[in-house]
Amino acid sequence: MPNMLSYHIEPANLAEHVFKVKISIPPSEHESVHLTLPAWIPGSYMIRDFCKNIHLLKAKNSLNEAQEIAQLDKQTWQISGAKDGIELTYQVYAFDLSVRGAYLFDEYAFFNGTSTFLELREWGNKPVNLNIVNNQCKNNWRIATALKQISSSSTNDESTHHYTCENYQELIDHPVLMGVYEQHTFNINGTQFHMVLSGKTETDIERICNDLKPLCKHHMELFSGFPEKEYWFITLLCEDGFGGLEHRASTALMFPRFHLPMKFESELIPQEYEQFLSLCSHELFHTWHVKRIKPEAMINPDLSTEQSMEQLWIYEGFTSLYDDLSLARTKLITAQRYAEILGQNLTRLLRTQGRHKQSLAQSSFEAWTKFYKQDAGSHNNIVSYYNKGAVVALALDISIRQLSGNRYSIDQLMQILWKHYGSRNIGTPDDVIQTLCKQHFNIDVSSFLSIALYTTMDLPLDKLINSIGLKLHLRSKSSVTDKGGTQSKETIKNGFGAVYKDHGSGVLLQSMQENSPIVIAGAQIGDILLAIGEWQVNSGNLQRLLDNQSGTKLRITLLRQGRLIQTLMPIQPAILDTVYFSIEQAEIFDAWITGNVDA
Repeated sequence: MPNMLSYHIEPANLAEHVFKVKISIPPSEHESVHLTLPAWIPGSYMIRDFCKNIHLLKAKNSLNEAQEIAQLDKQTWQISGAKDGIELTYQVYAFDLSVRGAYLFDEYAFFNGTSTFLELREWGNKPVNLNIVNNQCKNNWRIATALKQISSSSTNDESTHHYTCENYQELIDHPVLMGVYEQHTFNINGTQFHMVLSGKTETDIERICNDLKPLCKHHMELFSGFPEKEYWFITLLCEDGFGGLEHRASTALMFPRFHLPMKFESELIPQEYEQFLSLCSHELFHTWHVKRIKPEAMINPDLSTEQSMEQLWIYEGFTSLYDDLSLARTKLITAQRYAEILGQNLTRLLRTQGRHKQSLAQSSFEAWTKFYKQDAGSHNNIVSYYNKGAVVALALDISIRQLSGNRYSIDQLMQILWKHYGSRNIGTPDDVIQTLCKQHFNIDVSSFLSIALYTTMDLPLDKLINSIGLKLHLRSKSSVTDKGGTQSKETIKNGFGAVYKDHGSGVLLQSMQENSPIVIAGAQIGDILLAIGEWQVNSGNLQRLLDNQSGTKLRITLLRQGRLIQTLMPIQPAILDTVYFSIEQAEIFDAWITGNVDA
């Protein structure tokens, strides 16, 4: 189509991780046109400056004459001579092995449009075409994407696949995987779901799909349907990595290949695989709750700069509650295991000292600079809107039930959010939860949310949780790797206050908790703890040596940038920062898990 804006992409050099992109710009009434690249990708709230990977921009007109390109800022270019049409070419360096960017190597190519396709400002909201060239047919590469394909053509060596998008925003909202992969498809109420696993794998993909079916059905029943005809779980298998990013009709996932079930293995669900199912549940839930139900700032976001908003706790917090809760509702995990997960989540929150400094609304608003740019001291200064947001969502559900006489729950709240906002493409205001609860449930949750969102006070979760059949217990951790969630016969006696790992002749202090014994002793992040008293330490004996001490202080030896330091560390009882729940009333807890209400 000569008057259509068309994009063209192909792997140019696998060894050097380079894509070649061509943009065919039709004749224009403008003397010059402007092209820009997003600085961030929706769903990941950090300026990533994808423009740093754009190289060798060249432009020519219909007469094959070179046209001037002027760079206006880090991510915007102006091209002159646009009246007769322009062909722009450039290269994309693709070596970001994540769900957010672009990655190209010998096994597959993966890219998001936000990191590869420049936007033509003058084109506005009109449709665009995309041509993907698969020049690795001889290596059995295929293409997996939720893009709408209109045709394809092929030769012996390559194939070209033609897609159409309603506008640039749709173009950049469909990640693409090209390469060797395994695919399995299943149908739920007329919607086709595709599970794609990159590379050659021994994974039991059919079992994964069978386990995903009830999760997909649960989400669809909660929202009374699915907004797309097809959905793709595009999974990048790796040795050691984890991540997920939502899109309108797909998700890009990253997960360790050997944490997934292999063929002929036991049908039990180990915790590593459970984590994958939870990740799939989380990202699928975002199809409604983030991609369609969204804050006002995300209806037409400016992708060139930060879009600060205090509602991320609603979107990631609610979703983080539902991801594991859905596993329990569909019987993929037991009620006991779900109680353990709740205990682990609350343990994580209690061990975050930053919850006393940063409110949940602040955590959402400051995500761009604090949550996504964490360092070794962040846990002392910030709180996660995922983690605390999920805890607040749990407390909100219990509060809604109590205030309404168990006539309503967070399920009905999600359905109203979808009906009044998501299905109508209307952005939610900051007070949306308070307003909907008042209008539709005739209850006032404003006081609860004022405390939960705008203060750093801990919620009385021990009292709230009793109403759903659980009892909260606190203990000290049993080891440095203890995540909580379960009872333990052996727990540590004395506190330490640092995360550490073996390093040379001692242990490297990686992060430290405020006001803990090791901090009071004057240790710093990056120090190597060599000895406690007269004994050399390692990760295996450190806590045993510490628990065997008596008195009020002990001598420790540190190595700091080649300098030996001896100092005294106070001996203090270990903090009770580890949570587990006991199921006191199984029928009540089971009823809560299923979402039962009395309305």
